[in-house]
Amino acid sequence: MLEDRKLWNQRQKELKSMLAKPAQYENAREWLLLQHGAVHSARSRDGAAWSFEDEVLDHMTENRFRHVPASGANSVAWHIYHSTRIEDMTMNVLVAQMKQVIDSDLWMQSMHLNVRDTGNGMSLEQLVHLSSVVDIPSLRAYRAAVGQRTREIVMELSAADFRRKVSSAHLSQLSEMGDVLPENNWLLDYWSNLTVAGLFMMPATRHHFVHLNKSSRIRE
Repeated sequence: MLEDRKLWNQRQKELKSMLAKPAQYENAREWLLLQHGAVHSARSRDGAAWSFEDEVLDHMTENRFRHVPASGANSVAWHIYHSTRIEDMTMNVLVAQMKQVIDSDLWMQSMHLNVRDTGNGMSLEQLVHLSSVVDIPSLRAYRAAVGQRTREIVMELSAADFRRKVSSAHLSQLSEMGDVLPENNWLLDYWSNLTVAGLFMMPATRHHFVHLNKSSRIRE
């Protein structure tokens, strides 16, 4: 609903202010979980709070989910894949220095995918292929697993962790694993300038909101 989206945007501004003040860490963590939960399915967390993901995707037809707009814009399938992969990369490798969710189970196999990068700069042929072959329930299950892992990471962070800058060694790891392709190294440059708090403000929350908005417009 429009009012829920407006409230989310207002809370995001307040969260940014909280994360800038170490004394407000406990409140910031609660708000972060609230904001993050809203851009993931309610089925991946406790409670019955509003879920933008469920609002956009739950009643979307398979044809609409896979549809590549005539303008050459990205499909809903791509938007969900792309934003989920970026959360998996940034939260697990750059924030927690641990194995990604996609590597912890046979997710690529179950999603019927042979790519693992961010999806930035895909050709039309690649976009159509991903949109047509991806297993939708598995993609959403992977997204839920990524979201749950992020929530676990949040609970382990201290106030000092939020001020920590991204490690160049972990940025390089994303290149070595093929998660960020050479032509998309601008992403690594962008993430290199962020703190952990900055990664939560964009890839883990705002980035999802942007792509769900785009998916909503495709649905409509």
